[in-house]
Amino acid sequence: MYSDRFAGFVGFAGADISKLPLFKTELLPSAIRGFSDSLIESLQVSSGMVAPAVMTVGCLGIQKKYSVHPLPDWYEPGNLYTAIVAEASERKSPAMKEIMKPVYDYERKENEKLASEIAIYETKKKILEGKIANITKSAVRPYKKSIEDKHFDVEILTDLQQELNELEEVTPIRLVADDVTMEVLGKLMEQNRERIGIFSTEGGIFNTLAGRYSDKTVIDIVLKGYSGDRFAQDRVTRAGQTLDHPLIAILLYVQPIVIKEIMDNSEFVGRGLNARFLYSIPPSTIGERKYRVKLISDLDRADYCDVIQRLLAIPVPDKPKAIELEEEADRLAEDFFYEIEDKMKESSTEFKAWLGKLHGTTMRIALVLHCFEYIERSEYHKISEQTMSNAIGIGRYFRSHAEAAFSIMGLTDPSEVRDAKYILKRIDSTGLMEIKLRDLHDVCRDRKGMEKKGGMIPGLQCLIEHGYIRIQKSIPATQNPQKGGRPSEIVYVNPEYIRWKKKKV
Repeated sequence: MYSDRFAGFVGFAGADISKLPLFKTELLPSAIRGFSDSLIESLQVSSGMVAPAVMTVGCLGIQKKYSVHPLPDWYEPGNLYTAIVAEASERKSPAMKEIMKPVYDYERKENEKLASEIAIYETKKKILEGKIANITKSAVRPYKKSIEDKHFDVEILTDLQQELNELEEVTPIRLVADDVTMEVLGKLMEQNRERIGIFSTEGGIFNTLAGRYSDKTVIDIVLKGYSGDRFAQDRVTRAGQTLDHPLIAILLYVQPIVIKEIMDNSEFVGRGLNARFLYSIPPSTIGERKYRVKLISDLDRADYCDVIQRLLAIPVPDKPKAIELEEEADRLAEDFFYEIEDKMKESSTEFKAWLGKLHGTTMRIALVLHCFEYIERSEYHKISEQTMSNAIGIGRYFRSHAEAAFSIMGLTDPSEVRDAKYILKRIDSTGLMEIKLRDLHDVCRDRKGMEKKGGMIPGLQCLIEHGYIRIQKSIPATQNPQKGGRPSEIVYVNPEYIRWKKKKV
């Protein structure tokens, strides 16, 4: 490893996002295609900024209402986890504002209708709680009441408590949350038929999941909200919480740096949070945008709002209504399954976990497309061959973009490259051009496998071969060689790497 010169600098190859496929909006049902195309034109953004988001908004209207039933004993719910990756100034917030307008309008109007019911519920609840408090206070004063009176109080107290328990809770409708703690999220889901959306133009939710408000990672409810698995949480200081079939839809617009940071959380990767997301990495349109653009037509906006709000208005049944596939759609689904199986043979362990969910996710996409088309009558039709073909086309789009996202996250790299990138990141954090190897180990020892200095060797060797660093033994001038002083190992950073890094910025 020791050398007095740098190897030729060859930076680590990143994902070439310029060659990623574009989202074909013709794969969307006509009811939302017009709005999607109009919004793309109005905001001057790529289709990948809009179309995946519109599909995820549709999930808010169908989760817990419909499921897709491709095979016996196989039901997929109607929710998606979507992350759209774009740099700053790519008009993420305007896109979110436009696609979410019908959702917020629906939520506001429904809560206006519920206002009087909520007020009546709150009043009844306060009255009952007040009566219970007064009788309880009176009952604990034994010198003022006979045994008969206290027995009478207990009977009244029991009746009042029963009445309070049976009082049907009426709370405002909440369809989406943004930067929310997991405890509040669970409470919101309890109040909204165990379903909700997390929609945000920031990546703060990942900080929350990583333990911003606690001392540990808290992702159980999000993991289980993907598939509708039972979630139970016991607490020492207050009542626990149980959700029988929770479902969450997630739409996040995040910057690439957020995706890169996710790779550093071993629990996110190890427990498969990354594998649950669909990734869209649309190309930047900065530098090519027009000043005068065609606005979204009233007709396109009205069609979109109508579909979304009609889906939201469908009552939530006790059990989701299962939608099956037509024969030709079933054949396409089977062919796509084997296509994914072949792809998995040559994929990294982490990307295999994502690919393993792709077929089921594509069935969910088919369900969303189907419900966009038939809305209230979705249960009376099977998923058609055309809808399945379109869903598979969208699934292939997400497969290409997920592979690029996993490359950005470093999850498709060999282990020595991952170690090398981690060590390089730690070197960068010091701002130094040279550092003692033992000091570098001190800032890297928290990484699994690098507890001892020998665990750094594969990563260091990789950095040396790519010309990022060189390592040289040196004897400090203050040290007397005649006394057998131990030479230090110094890591030197290649100035060429610094120049290359500045060019990238």
